[in-house]
Amino acid sequence: MSSVAHVALVPRGVKVDMSEVSNVAAALSIQIVRDFGPIWGVSATVSAFPKPSDVPVGYWPIYIEDANKFPEGACGVHLDSRNQPYALIEARDQWSLDASHECMEMLVDPSGNRFHSGPLLEAAVQLGLPQHQVQYVVEICNPVEDGQYGYQINGVLVSDFFTPNFYDPVAARGVRYDFMGALSGPLEVVENGYISWLDPVTKDTMQLQNFLGPDHRLHPQVVNLSHSKMFQEVLLKEAFRPAIDRVIVRPSLLSSLSREQHISFETRYRSVRHAAQINARRMQEEIEASLAIHEEQLGACLIS
Repeated sequence: MSSVAHVALVPRGVKVDMSEVSNVAAALSIQIVRDFGPIWGVSATVSAFPKPSDVPVGYWPIYIEDANKFPEGACGVHLDSRNQPYALIEARDQWSLDASHECMEMLVDPSGNRFHSGPLLEAAVQLGLPQHQVQYVVEICNPVEDGQYGYQINGVLVSDFFTPNFYDPVAARGVRYDFMGALSGPLEVVENGYISWLDPVTKDTMQLQNFLGPDHRLHPQVVNLSHSKMFQEVLLKEAFRPAIDRVIVRPSLLSSLSREQHISFETRYRSVRHAAQINARRMQEEIEASLAIHEEQLGACLIS
């Protein structure tokens, strides 16, 4: 594995229960060590901090922000003036899904400019584009980013992600293309997912979107992002991935979850949190009892 990266999860300008922030940071750490790291060769820690000034130098922060103060498309991973990555997410229901998403994409590609060459995906060919080689922007969660494909770690909802086999030239039996098994083959984009690529001939940045419309049907389409002035401005200042995030208008990551799924997530989270609180009280009682015994023994020694 590569050297260990250190990620900070920290509220900024918004009130978030620090016990929740700590629970999410712990879940992301488990996801990285157990699920994500072995597949992508990444090693990292995720720690919770109450405010930005507490974040140690060298950590890559994920800032939990007030959604009402956010400009459209500002979520995602960015680069600071020293070209160090940081991420912005909104404080909303199940914000852990976004935190997981941005954390993994930041770890796989801190610069926001990682590409993988391959043939144009079949879904784009079916929409009329000619088959040729392109360079895919490596965004490991976007094709499977919708909440319905996520999973829970200790009651915390985290994102699915694709594996390196996502770029295989052909499908093969028994191959895992994403962690949760939502994809049946390479370069597939499921409901409410998308994928972006650079066309080496036209130099345009294109994107296939497979979004669910108001009619509850999928409407796959290919969009030329290079036509956007905002895309060009962010690309010049930062990198491809933040430029893509700045201009895409996508459905909510939780839009396709059923009421039953929402209730299940909330129930599971409350159950895990209650168990953690009970365990914390038990540990505190044991520590206090141990200290009391120690004080009695110390007093007896002094008397004798």
